[in-house]
Amino acid sequence: MRISRILIAAVLVALTASSLYAESRSPEEYFGFSVGADRKLADYKEIREYLAELAAESPWMEIETIGTTTLGRPFVMAIISTPENLTDLGRYKEISRRLADPRGLTEQEAMQLAREGKTFVMITCNLHSTEIASAQMSAQLAYDIVAGRNEGLRAALEETVLFLIPSLNPDGLQMVVDWYEKWVGTEYEGCRMPWLYHHYAGHDNNRDWFMVNLDETRTVFELYFESVIPQVVLDMHQMWSTGARLFLPQFYPPANVNVDPILYREIGLLGYFMQLECEERNYGGVISDAYFTGYWEGTSMMAPWWHNQVGLLSEAASVHIASPIYIEPGELKGGSKGFPRYEHRINFPNPWPGGWWRLGDIVDYEMAITEGLLDCCARHSERFLKNFYRMGAKAVEQGQTEAPYGFVIPADQRDPATAARMVEALMLGGIEVHRAASDFTIGNRLYTEGSHVIRLDQPYRAYAKDLLEIQEYPDIRASKKEDFVRPYDMTGWTFWMQMGVDCGQIDEPFEAELIPIDEPPYPAQEIPAEWPGWWGLALDPGENGSYAAVFSLLSDGFKVHRIDKETTVARGGAAIILPAGSFLVSYKKGLETAAAELERKRHTVFLPLESEPAAETRKLEPVKIALYKPWLSSMDEGWTRYLFDAHDVPFENVANEHIKDGKFSDFDILVIPNINKNIIHKGEYPSEYAEYFRPLPPEYAGGIGDDGAEHIKEFVEGGGTLICFGASSDYAIEALDLPVTNTLENEDPNDFCCPGSILKVSFKQGHPITYGMPDDGYIFFTRNPAFRTRVPFGKFGRTVLASYTDKQPLASGLLIGPEKLHRRAALVEMRYDKGKAVLFGFRPQHRCQTAGTYKLIFNALIEGGRN
Repeated sequence: MRISRILIAAVLVALTASSLYAESRSPEEYFGFSVGADRKLADYKEIREYLAELAAESPWMEIETIGTTTLGRPFVMAIISTPENLTDLGRYKEISRRLADPRGLTEQEAMQLAREGKTFVMITCNLHSTEIASAQMSAQLAYDIVAGRNEGLRAALEETVLFLIPSLNPDGLQMVVDWYEKWVGTEYEGCRMPWLYHHYAGHDNNRDWFMVNLDETRTVFELYFESVIPQVVLDMHQMWSTGARLFLPQFYPPANVNVDPILYREIGLLGYFMQLECEERNYGGVISDAYFTGYWEGTSMMAPWWHNQVGLLSEAASVHIASPIYIEPGELKGGSKGFPRYEHRINFPNPWPGGWWRLGDIVDYEMAITEGLLDCCARHSERFLKNFYRMGAKAVEQGQTEAPYGFVIPADQRDPATAARMVEALMLGGIEVHRAASDFTIGNRLYTEGSHVIRLDQPYRAYAKDLLEIQEYPDIRASKKEDFVRPYDMTGWTFWMQMGVDCGQIDEPFEAELIPIDEPPYPAQEIPAEWPGWWGLALDPGENGSYAAVFSLLSDGFKVHRIDKETTVARGGAAIILPAGSFLVSYKKGLETAAAELERKRHTVFLPLESEPAAETRKLEPVKIALYKPWLSSMDEGWTRYLFDAHDVPFENVANEHIKDGKFSDFDILVIPNINKNIIHKGEYPSEYAEYFRPLPPEYAGGIGDDGAEHIKEFVEGGGTLICFGASSDYAIEALDLPVTNTLENEDPNDFCCPGSILKVSFKQGHPITYGMPDDGYIFFTRNPAFRTRVPFGKFGRTVLASYTDKQPLASGLLIGPEKLHRRAALVEMRYDKGKAVLFGFRPQHRCQTAGTYKLIFNALIEGGRN
């Protein structure tokens, strides 16, 4: 029945195409060049305005502003389908919403809705801004549909609605086009920018898809799980140049056990259908079942998997932005998962022979897979909608009959606002959360009123389960003689461990009086508009919001003191214990206003003090913080900026020239994020990555060199504090000749491997840098150092602040060679003459997902002032 409707639609298209074609300007007429032309690019503003023009002229297309980008640009999406479907779009959205949540639907009602509905297909382009072809392609695709130039696409839209986002990172698209056009015609044509193409995250904007930090991610989450709820998402990317021409699913093992089997099969169906479309056009070099694994959380096209939505990835071989490249046959290579050699294989049946590869080729391949995708979705629309319902119904049933039955976030938390932030991220992902209206017991544990419960008898059960349970990365080898299948990215992401939140798993049926919540449960506190005569306010060092308040209040001229011993104070006739490391803020005019704003913006919890505590205190002074920003742009630097901005940390970026010239000596603290020592010193990538990057223009070339190393040494000797995250600790050890060794530096990866896992460590108590931390906690470790300290001498001193005390420190993910970590240090404060270096052997702010270790950074900053 549906196939005949599609054929009828195609005939109608043929009868009307010519008149519609005349009404719309083509991309070539609008931009002045054809889409995919060598060395020609449309920027974001041009694409957005062109799509708006098409929408204004055609009943086949609408354009919607869906949000605002990080840098304030309008964030747009085109909606394309038949005029009739667009007229009834509200009805189809309601069908999609109802099928997403099967509760309240009978099987018969659901099947009827599936017959009535249209499959919603979302295509997202240009998340990684240098992967620019898909943004250009979006203009041609929209034109071909609205102008009636592609009968197959129009016919497919009888049964589908296309939601087309021309760029998931509009800010970056504009940056890349501006940078590329600046250097066209020079030897630096097509080189990378010396800064991130997302203001904070760069390439990691595709790693934010469960924490939901970035404005763009939040906007798309709302589309995914609330306002649109697509059944199919295709995220278009580009990859390296010298392998296959195009990757399409299926993915390479291992599989994630929380993904519904139907979903993996639908991924395969659509992936192979798109491959077929390419082969029918003799587009060679298409590969599947290779390169990219289908296991881990965090990307834009994977987040839908745990929501019963098909997520697809395309990865085309890149050119130099818009400049063509010529590839010799001998330069083509395999050497990756599922593709050990560049040769004919069942998953690579039509090898590309080499030659010229152009932006226009990528556009052609992406147009082909779009047609294949929409064709397959139209042919199987009713099936996709029925399966969408069935997977949700199955999830609800599993939550009622299988362990785990849920998770509990107890009311009593070390950092209530961070626990609420975790709940907020879950809710943004469509997870239902309840609040306990009274105490309840599970097993032998009592949970008090105000605890929050994530029941797993809900449609997105898989998402909550996958984020909150402990990961065990699967070993899929037939024998230990085979090479271990290395993960593509993270192997452990257990949410509550990363965030330092107490969370319990419910492994038995339970009863509790629960109330659904509509808003994240941030602590509520009324700061009086008129000061009630209190002496001042106290802040708990165990709460991240306290540090945001300290930085802000110090910047605004308020007096902040710190206590180094636990102190008891009286409040309302009761004794309140202030832990060591607590902050005291004495009243001065304006504190009530500042505190109210911090409570609103940063969810800071203040403890009113009726009188001055009888405790010895230290007065804190504002610190001047420099954050190193290399010209070989660093995502870790970007995330550090995000962390600082989100917690009101005052800082300035310093670049290579500032360090080389010693123009940072008036700062108290120099922070170097997780950056390889070769990049810091020479401005060069390690040899294994060098082939993928072209030289930068001279003003951006090089590192800090020997002069910079000497200035850093002088800075620390003179009383400055150097703070290093992860890999940059190796640089500090060498530059300062510190009596500490990275014991993992030369380890064989077959003997030690920890590529993105959560590990357990013990924290030294009573030290200012570890104030607010538990005795034992979790860190995120990804290809980082471990330290062996030596007995200090002369101008050196050392304090081990965190160490691996367990013989098996793995908490979640993968760890090969745990014995290599036993009794090693994870965090060390090295005193050096009048100053100090704080060496983190892990990523304490990794992608701004690891809120449980933020306090270590904040303490190191607050305590980093010159003596």
